[in-house]
Amino acid sequence: MQNTNTKPTAWYKQFWPWFLLVPLIVTVIVGMTMLTFSIQVFDGTVNDNYYKEGLAINQTLEKDHNATKLGMAADVKVDGVTGDVLVSLSGQLDSWPAELKLDFINPTRAAKDYGITLSQIADNHYRGQVEKAPLNLWYLDITTEGGNWRLKGSAEFPVEESFTLKAGQ
Repeated sequence: MQNTNTKPTAWYKQFWPWFLLVPLIVTVIVGMTMLTFSIQVFDGTVNDNYYKEGLAINQTLEKDHNATKLGMAADVKVDGVTGDVLVSLSGQLDSWPAELKLDFINPTRAAKDYGITLSQIADNHYRGQVEKAPLNLWYLDITTEGGNWRLKGSAEFPVEESFTLKAGQ
């Protein structure tokens, strides 16, 4: 004979409802966490005006070709302690510009890009100052205001010795 006095156990005390609900609950929690994280830590786009950049690429390439024709190169030294930036230009220029613009371009975050102005201290020697010495990989562009040449390259910071940016690299 069966015992008819047993009460059925409550649903939350059984194994199978929890076996089915736990993955769903975990998925919702992880999804909400990822959504919150993606909204709070939006890093923006690297270039939001890609069409205009695409149209201007020929002008940029022309500056690179001009630097190659002139045999341009720059020895760059960045002091990690003081933030001094020393640049020595070489090439076949008619006259050395009074100022250079050095752009530090972060490979992944456009918001971290910055530029400094280098002032001439001797014929082809320039000096500038960065507030905080860069760390890790940075792309570098050296140009003049309204100039027709550009030197570009990359460096892994901190760098103990000087490094060279050459046209056509």
